Amino acid sequence: MQEFVATSFKPHKNGLNQVLGDLEQDIMEVLWKREEAIVRDVFTELRKKRKIAYTTVMTVMGRLANKGLLSKLPVKNTYLYKPACTKEAFEMSVSREVLMGVLGNYPQTAFTSFIDIIAEMEPEQMEYLSNLIEEKKGELRKRGR
Repeated sequence: MQEFVATSFKPHKNGLNQVLGDLEQDIMEVLWKREEAIVRDVFTELRKKRKIAYTTVMTVMGRLANKGLLSKLPVKNTYLYKPACTKEAFEMSVSREVLMGVLGNYPQTAFTSFIDIIAEMEPEQMEYLSNLIEEKKGELRKRGR
């Protein structure tokens, strides 16, 4: 997958809607589930939940391909679309991009806020973070850093 660059981040939204529009997210969810599909397949799936035009689905899928989220392969007189990455890889990429943006601008404030947020969560979350930090420190020591 080419690196996805979120052109907008909406922190007030939930999940992938923070970087994708509602229809984009719904299309990606269908394709992550199916692994590949033509526009008609995605349109048929989406019509179960919402009133939508075939051409709208086709346009948005084309845009997702242009953004690098879908690959587009010609098959007969249509295109077969496949996700360029797994949902997990996409979530990791978006999380990394957002965090790098925040850390690049306000590193100390971002770290402090992050720790404060973790401290408000379950103790297991803090323990997980602590273990992860120790694991990464061990990796750095092994590399001589």
